[in-house]
Amino acid sequence: AVGISSGKEPMLVSNIRAEIDTMKQIELAKYQKIYPDNSFMAKLLMATQAAVVWNWIYTPAEFSPLAPVSRGWNFITNGFSEDFGYVIFDWDNELASLLMAHSTASKEMAYSNLIQVVRSKTYKGFIPNFSAGGMKSQDRTEPPVGAKVLEELYKLYDDKWILALLWDDLADNIDWFFRERLIHGLIALGSDSVSYQGRWSGHDMQCARFESGLDNSPMYDGDFFDPKTNLMQMYDVGMTSLVIMELECLARLGRVIDKPHDVIFDMTERAKQLRNNLSEKLWDENQGVYANRHWNGTFTTRISPTSFYPLLTGAPSMLQVSSMMKNWLLNSSKFCIDQTWPDSSNSDECWWGLPSIAADDRAFPALGYWRGYIWGPM
Repeated sequence: AVGISSGKEPMLVSNIRAEIDTMKQIELAKYQKIYPDNSFMAKLLMATQAAVVWNWIYTPAEFSPLAPVSRGWNFITNGFSEDFGYVIFDWDNELASLLMAHSTASKEMAYSNLIQVVRSKTYKGFIPNFSAGGMKSQDRTEPPVGAKVLEELYKLYDDKWILALLWDDLADNIDWFFRERLIHGLIALGSDSVSYQGRWSGHDMQCARFESGLDNSPMYDGDFFDPKTNLMQMYDVGMTSLVIMELECLARLGRVIDKPHDVIFDMTERAKQLRNNLSEKLWDENQGVYANRHWNGTFTTRISPTSFYPLLTGAPSMLQVSSMMKNWLLNSSKFCIDQTWPDSSNSDECWWGLPSIAADDRAFPALGYWRGYIWGPM
């Protein structure tokens, strides 16, 4: 083994190892204060911090440091140095800001990362699916969670300046949804036709799948993309719910920074109408859960955690909530999956939280990206 020390006096490898172990224990003690009765959760929080900090980078293509989802992803083409390869993914990076705030307790890191994501928005006003070195997905976005993340950061740090900095950009993002993704009063996934077509901007079903953030989810198996409308021919319960959530977050944050009353009123009214449409059109009484619905009126039977997103909006009645919990979320054949499933009888531990598709779905294989046990950021 070789040890490198920045101290003035040389150190033995054994001393370096001991000092690192001491620092690890000091760090772990911080998390044990958060989870005093659960050592597993304390170690999990420490591992989350390590993963986030490992991905913390600086690139001259952005204004300040950020945390890509992985150092292995690089969408830079013809870069002058491989050292600066990176890519920003919309909702992945926004949720990483929340992880930073909670796992590293670093306001500055959380702010810097969120700002880079939101400010990557396109000339059309939406935050792109990906952005790297000036190249962006001009045809599609990803699930909108930026305003929700911003609101959570505000609850933690009470800084109005960052609300003022990002509110208009996040409002532009939601306005774009209403211009380009709203049809028959609900949100559908899509991919716009752009001047350049290629692997990552093909104006097709796969690029519309990418907009979901769930790249290979069984919900989107098949090809029902309509190039005339630029949309999948299916109303999306998850995206509709998240747009409602964002509108409500923006309305609350807008009041904090004194946005005009008519602007706030418009936000709340749009959220109200969308919520009504969600309740009237996307609740499937036969399945006892919210579900995506094809334009021909048929509900899909491919149920994922996005069917629970209406809980973020206040749309479900108590009877609907009860049905969703009993028949789906806590059902040991669907979303309540333990560590031994499917090799032995399942239990009610729900170890895996939210598998990315119901476990009794015919496409479910263990650890199958968006078709398996669990996958961030879901």
